[in-house]
Amino acid sequence: MRIHVTLYSEFKTFAPGGTGSFDLDLPPGASLGHCFDCLNIPENSGHTALVNGRRAGLDTLLRQGDHLVVFPLICGG
Repeated sequence: MRIHVTLYSEFKTFAPGGTGSFDLDLPPGASLGHCFDCLNIPENSGHTALVNGRRAGLDTLLRQGDHLVVFPLICGG
């Protein structure tokens, strides 16, 4: 299956070719955790992940055509 991935900020370093937006082929039934493994993103990276605009955990199953967005946690004061 193919999903679209958009990585922001320091997560762009995990993108193939250093671009922040790309398509990624994964096996059917892959989870967000599997996707992170494929991209070598540490599971404890302090991230927020959205799949199709909804917050997602590492156990979230991905489907053909999903749009994954990953960005760092934002702190403020």
